[in-house]
Amino acid sequence: MAGRGRKPKADAIRRAHQASPARVIEHSSLPMPGEVAGNPLMAECWEWTVEGATHLTTADIPMVTLLVQWWAVARQCAANIASASGGVVTKVDTPMGPRQDPDLRTLQLATNQVRQLSSELGVSPVARDRMRLMKVATASMAADLPAKIYRILEGHDGD
Repeated sequence: MAGRGRKPKADAIRRAHQASPARVIEHSSLPMPGEVAGNPLMAECWEWTVEGATHLTTADIPMVTLLVQWWAVARQCAANIASASGGVVTKVDTPMGPRQDPDLRTLQLATNQVRQLSSELGVSPVARDRMRLMKVATASMAADLPAKIYRILEGHDGD
């Protein structure tokens, strides 16, 4: 019989038999500012953003407030350009002829701001994973840098 590799050690830890620790999900308790609470659209977005977001702190309140304000602007612009027939109005008639609806440009700006702030705050799972990856990469580079400097100073550059 051909060799199939070495035998596993008897005391080896096997992943399938390990019990994974329970993951505790805490809910964020960021206080909602009064200006957000007074606007139903902004309050709804605030709840979506901070629900279960344990990485947000009180220092993030101004950024989350900006996020929900831009989100409310985007919703309002989307409502303004929606036509009664279910389409989207992109041009408006002016005395100088048809022009692009100003709400369309504002919607584009608001959407970009929401995307950037969401990424900065780690609102979506993808953004949180990206933040974790950057943190690990930075820590790895910081740990590796002194060793590289030491090798260079000793004249044993391994690159």
